[in-house]
Amino acid sequence: MKKNYLLAAMASGVMLFSACSNDEAIMDGSDNNAEQTLVLQVASTGDNLTTRAGRPLLSSEAKQTIDNVKVIICQGTGNGNVKYVQTIDQWSAEANASSKPYGGATGGHGREAIIKLADGDKLAAGEYTVYAFGYSDNSDYTDLAAKITGITQGGDFNENVTLTLNKIGEEIFAGSCELKVEDGKGFYTPVILNRQVAGTMAYLTDIPCVAGGTKLQLVASDRNTNLVLGHFANHDLDGNGTATDANVNYVVNGTATATDKVIYEIALDDWFNNPALDADKNGLIDVDNNNWKGESTKYAKGSVFAGNFVIPFAKTSENTFTLQLVDNASTILKSWKVKLPTGDKQLSTHTSYIWNNNTFTENVTVQDAADKFNVVRNHLYSIGTRTLDAPTQPGTDPDDKPESLVNKQELVLKVNDNWEVIHNMELE
Repeated sequence: MKKNYLLAAMASGVMLFSACSNDEAIMDGSDNNAEQTLVLQVASTGDNLTTRAGRPLLSSEAKQTIDNVKVIICQGTGNGNVKYVQTIDQWSAEANASSKPYGGATGGHGREAIIKLADGDKLAAGEYTVYAFGYSDNSDYTDLAAKITGITQGGDFNENVTLTLNKIGEEIFAGSCELKVEDGKGFYTPVILNRQVAGTMAYLTDIPCVAGGTKLQLVASDRNTNLVLGHFANHDLDGNGTATDANVNYVVNGTATATDKVIYEIALDDWFNNPALDADKNGLIDVDNNNWKGESTKYAKGSVFAGNFVIPFAKTSENTFTLQLVDNASTILKSWKVKLPTGDKQLSTHTSYIWNNNTFTENVTVQDAADKFNVVRNHLYSIGTRTLDAPTQPGTDPDDKPESLVNKQELVLKVNDNWEVIHNMELE
């Protein structure tokens, strides 16, 4: 059997596609001996899972940790009766993994598995929709089992699945494609799974020493608890945060506003032995004399870091992000407005798609403001630059540079997508 592998997938996506048999015929409704084969490729899979479900967001590095992939093929386009299901688990397990590495001379990097539809599972001629979902073990999406992983052949499946999350954010991938199986004819159609959540992180240095200050926190104008899996991008990305305008999507696929708008917190005593120490009276927390206790092999000396995946949300009349220095009672001692830099893609006129509790509404000629903007799917919004989880020279590498908080009232965001876009946000 001749196999065709598409190796251009990067960390933003997972590819599910047909492997060719006899050059052209892949799925043939008239010949039950024709092989119907799906090749599943996950590019740049990460193996270091340090949270209960999903990976932590430690940098803008293009990676993902998918433990399982669920494939659902439905009759017709959109919602339909389920004709085939398959779950690939232990995707990247250290022992007896269900997938295998690929790469070598091709330059690819990731894992792949092949699914052959048995004679009893082969699709008859007709129109179908293929859905695929990549997710983590012990996921914190509370209804994942009922709405995706528990779907069986013979039942019905509805697109625009809404999942409830009991924490800020968790990485999950999804995609779909429509296909037509014809008698005597095959097809070669990729299904690309893209990241369905956004991300935000802060890599900071020169931390102000303010009496009573105990933590830094990023507060958003809104936060959602439900994630809608629909209106998929279904395109591959060949760069991390460098997608062309034609491939950049602005999708807000979140709903159900949360009361707590804090996205992440940085406890200063996790990074400094004494956050109140300012021996040289320069207004900053002392770094020397063993006061900074961060990991020098991972972070620039004197820096602090936090990051989180987040369900996308629409802009409001308030600043989208604000960085705050607070005390134990959450009293705000100092704050910084966070904004997109001049020239950011999201400040140009674009089309957005926002979930309105029933469908995705298309909004043409949208133009966000630097401080009030939609937080969209598969975009990373960062303060400071940190491109690797484990940089070789933290703080000295040009791709590893924390943002200083000295003499600033606003911070600049950097946005990355293979993340489709990496938004480097600004502080003022």
